[in-house]
Amino acid sequence: MKMLSLVFLYNEPGFNYKTGIHSPAIENMVFRIQKNILLLTVSILLVGLTDAHARDRISIDLSGTALSRFVWRGDMWTDDPVFWNIATVHYKGFRSYNFFNIDLTDINDDKFQCNEYDYILDYTFSFDTFSIAPGVLHFTSPTDYFEPTTKIILQIKTTLPFNMGLRIRVDPEKSQGSYYILDISEQFSWKKPVSRIDFYGSLGASQPRYYGKGLKDKVAFTDVLIGIGIPFNIGNGITLNPLIEFTALLGNHLRTGIEARGRKTEAFTYGITLARGFEF
Repeated sequence: MKMLSLVFLYNEPGFNYKTGIHSPAIENMVFRIQKNILLLTVSILLVGLTDAHARDRISIDLSGTALSRFVWRGDMWTDDPVFWNIATVHYKGFRSYNFFNIDLTDINDDKFQCNEYDYILDYTFSFDTFSIAPGVLHFTSPTDYFEPTTKIILQIKTTLPFNMGLRIRVDPEKSQGSYYILDISEQFSWKKPVSRIDFYGSLGASQPRYYGKGLKDKVAFTDVLIGIGIPFNIGNGITLNPLIEFTALLGNHLRTGIEARGRKTEAFTYGITLARGFEF
């Protein structure tokens, strides 16, 4: 599925979360952003009403992944083993994506507890060479590991070489910054026992302040990810997928700032996924 997602978010206009002060300039800026996003979202929705190819069946994809660490935008969010549960429901272009992270050690004092739940709701409009999906993205932590936040998101997937796509995350509520991710992926297939190898990668850009106080505000390339997976069909519709990923932070300013906090700036992550899909 090729997609672009966009979300309209309401936040308290003009409130500076760093200083705790209301600012008319910030209020006007946020109002303009929200107005433009709302107009674009409504336009996209109206266009999508003419889509006669929306799927009528409900599909559910379930997966569980054991990983050697949790890397967030190239940063070691949890530098110990974790377990991810993902449940995705599709119906007539709508998608409900639910992500759960469970720490497998006491590194964050919440062993075997779900310390992150992320939720995406979007709608996909398909075209000949790309598709778009307005939606909303919300992060929460049931164990109060971090404060909840809602983001404006925009995701584009195309039929360009290497299935090139773009994801955008705008966070006016917290950091008032943006995050851009250029995605690529490719599959290579042949005869069994290994029927396919998946290659994928991403290049991220954002304000380095996303990673910690005192870092720069100017948008720069911040992280890169390269991954490979080898999915196997083990019967009954179940797929087993061993994977390995390399992630690294980019730029001397960001790397120096993260190293000063005692965190790694690059790492290999190993994992294995069990997944199955259902359709009704």
